[in-house]
Amino acid sequence: MQTRLTREENFRLSRVYAKGWNAARSQSLGPATPANPFTTQPERERWDEGYTGGLEYYRTGPRFIPQRTAKAEP
Repeated sequence: MQTRLTREENFRLSRVYAKGWNAARSQSLGPATPANPFTTQPERERWDEGYTGGLEYYRTGPRFIPQRTAKAEP
């Protein structure tokens, strides 16, 4: 059963995700593979998600998703 997180907790975990993402970017620029600095859940899992997402982004590049445009008025 999942517990509902507060807005503050969601924000904090988004920052943990971003740290993992940034570590992937740094790794793509250099030879060292960073270690996950978190030892407890859910931080450790969220950092891993960010790191994996960042590696995938830098490996494949951004994905363009065209948006539906409104028809121009005559």
